[in-house]
Amino acid sequence: MKNLLGSAFSHSGSMLKKFIPVMFHSKLIFIFLISSLILTSCGKKEVKTIVTSESSHYDFTQMDKFFKKYVTDGKVNYSGIKKDRALDMIVNDLKDFEPYSIDDNWERLAFWINVYNVYTIKLVTDYYPVESILDIESKSGMNPFEMKFIEMKAGRRFSLDEIEKKIIIPKYNEPRIHYALVCAAESCPVIIPEAYTPEKLDEQLDRQAKIFINDKKKNFLFREENEIFLSMIYKWYRKDFIKKDSSLTNHISKYISKEDKDFIASNNVTKTLYLDYYWKLNEFKGD
Repeated sequence: MKNLLGSAFSHSGSMLKKFIPVMFHSKLIFIFLISSLILTSCGKKEVKTIVTSESSHYDFTQMDKFFKKYVTDGKVNYSGIKKDRALDMIVNDLKDFEPYSIDDNWERLAFWINVYNVYTIKLVTDYYPVESILDIESKSGMNPFEMKFIEMKAGRRFSLDEIEKKIIIPKYNEPRIHYALVCAAESCPVIIPEAYTPEKLDEQLDRQAKIFINDKKKNFLFREENEIFLSMIYKWYRKDFIKKDSSLTNHISKYISKEDKDFIASNNVTKTLYLDYYWKLNEFKGD
């Protein structure tokens, strides 16, 4: 994907950093003010300010309620979400939230995973009805994964690609995130009917890994030819998996049955083929 420009975290231009003490409700709060970030647009200079306050926690309650209500059998009720305007409250809350005020890395990772999934759903519902998230490009004229439509505090905007490839992947070194980030397609991992939370994140990621790897529509062992057929996710993000587990076989062997694991080891199964990715919308349409 193209490099995403105009980020509030760009190092272009000059930065002036100040610590300003502010008294609020008799409590001293230090606000880290980064100002004078100069961007050039149409020959004019634009000044953007980023404010980061004291550490805080994100309340995942509303997200959890949303996923519980609108996710069924790993699929999303897009029409119901659009009809109910179910994401309005969550989106408005996120506009006023500073993600980098979350100190704990595990909590911040849970936050970004939920944000990715929430805004993927929002993007689809904004253009719904569509047969695939890829159809949004013909309607908007933009690659849906590169659209900077995710707004947070100080007016900063992110794209889905930026959250995945510039924030989550490089900062957390956690290959299991690929089982949690759902890009609204049938070939994606199933979306869970709950929010990811720091307390349960490790268990949730492990559960998602086992479900995805053992889904025969997405991955399977072809014993007759000593071949493994895998999702395209393993081809696209191969380096993320082998960085931690040295090989794709080692990674998937952590989550498959003992019978399959023994077969792979005893028959030296190393040939890997990749299945076509099915981009049809992961939509739940009810009875």
